[in-house]
Amino acid sequence: MKIAIIGMGVAGISVLREWTKEKEEDSSIELTVFGDKHTFGTGVPYQEDSKALLMNQPAEFTTIIPEKEDDFVKWLENTQGQKNARLKYVPRKLFGTYLTERMNAWLTQSKAEVIKEQVQMIRVLPNNRLRLTWASGVKDYDAVHLCVGNLPYKDSYHLINHPNFIIDPFPIEKQLSLVPNGAALAVLGTGLTSIDIFRYIYYTRPDVTLSFFSRSGQFKSVRNKSKPIEYRYFTKENIKNAREENSGFIPLSTYIKWFSKELAAQQVSLKNDWMKESFGSKYTIKKELNGNTKVGVVQALLLGMNPLLTDLWMALSETDKQLFFNKYYSKWDKLRSSFPAASGERLVTSWEDKKITVFDNLSDIIQLEKSFKLVLKDQKAQYADYIINATGTEKTISFKIERMPLLHQLLNERILQPETFGGVQAKLPDLSAISQRYGVLRTLKIHGQLITGIQFGNNSVDIISASARTAVNDLVQYIIKNKE
Repeated sequence: MKIAIIGMGVAGISVLREWTKEKEEDSSIELTVFGDKHTFGTGVPYQEDSKALLMNQPAEFTTIIPEKEDDFVKWLENTQGQKNARLKYVPRKLFGTYLTERMNAWLTQSKAEVIKEQVQMIRVLPNNRLRLTWASGVKDYDAVHLCVGNLPYKDSYHLINHPNFIIDPFPIEKQLSLVPNGAALAVLGTGLTSIDIFRYIYYTRPDVTLSFFSRSGQFKSVRNKSKPIEYRYFTKENIKNAREENSGFIPLSTYIKWFSKELAAQQVSLKNDWMKESFGSKYTIKKELNGNTKVGVVQALLLGMNPLLTDLWMALSETDKQLFFNKYYSKWDKLRSSFPAASGERLVTSWEDKKITVFDNLSDIIQLEKSFKLVLKDQKAQYADYIINATGTEKTISFKIERMPLLHQLLNERILQPETFGGVQAKLPDLSAISQRYGVLRTLKIHGQLITGIQFGNNSVDIISASARTAVNDLVQYIIKNKE
């Protein structure tokens, strides 16, 4: 049985973990892992970079071994000398080191073949095997896991060819070395990546004049402390019963009622003024830093729902999914994708001391020979020497996505097909690719951000890591059945 894993970030390492277990039972399994040499064993988010870049949640919520919830915490304490590591927001590259150590152990145990090259092409053969082509080789496999990680960063203003535009901000330490002393640097976007850029500039590049530009001018929320929530309404049993009563679907209105009741059980009302606030403004960040317990409860409620997110999402009709995006997603995302309080404190202080400037209503960017003019609605235009992109990665994809040649080939040849709400289509829970040409491809599994439109909310390590087990188990059963 020949298995290939394309990509060695969180998803690929999780798949390797599961196949290593399978190989203990079946020595005929042959594993081959592919990955970019610069991010092999970490993935882009956790690659070697500045220690100023922190995880967005405490160490206690992160592990690459689902059945060992404290694995990362114990690793921090035993190998890094970290005391009371459970509640710490540690540098992202530390998690990358942890991932690499666990990966190396599984590579040794499984005797996997390692190829640090990018796969250029995948072809489906008549016998349902898959042929992979890379620069130095071609080989057929019984099954393939596509774990390519982050999609390309968006280029909404078509700036990619300007020499002073940094389209991909990572690794930040390397990318910002391109910015000369005293330059005026504009950060395009106010999501979590913008906080990474801010922290790096704050600690290492005080010479840079830093400004943030977006349509809203609002960051994410600050992570508030709250106790874990015991759910009364968002339970697997309730989801099962509600689907049976509604022909397999659950109306969005039902979710809103459940959410309201869960909050009420925590003495928080969905109708309170806090829901009307524009999270991510200077005013609301300051309030959150003073300990907004209501926000903390909502954040804990949203984060604790991670294991149920995919089931909840797939139980919505397409109309209700669109309604969620139009009406609720902005607040949901700001509250769920929060950043540490220490980062918030430095951000607000710099903001008030006018060491940074934040602009909203960005409407256009005009390229000049060696700089940029940023056009703002009803405000004076601003100028920057350099722009670094923090708008996030592509969600809506098509065969035109040429910055990832493998994905371009798969979409162009209709081996994969786009999903309305982002990424490509896959069958849940086994993550099999859905192809316009071939139907359900049980031997091609899709993981991570590439299926975020189906496996909603899978930007967390725990969801990506846990789902690898289901995908591998399905392949084992499918291949064994076909051999009989």
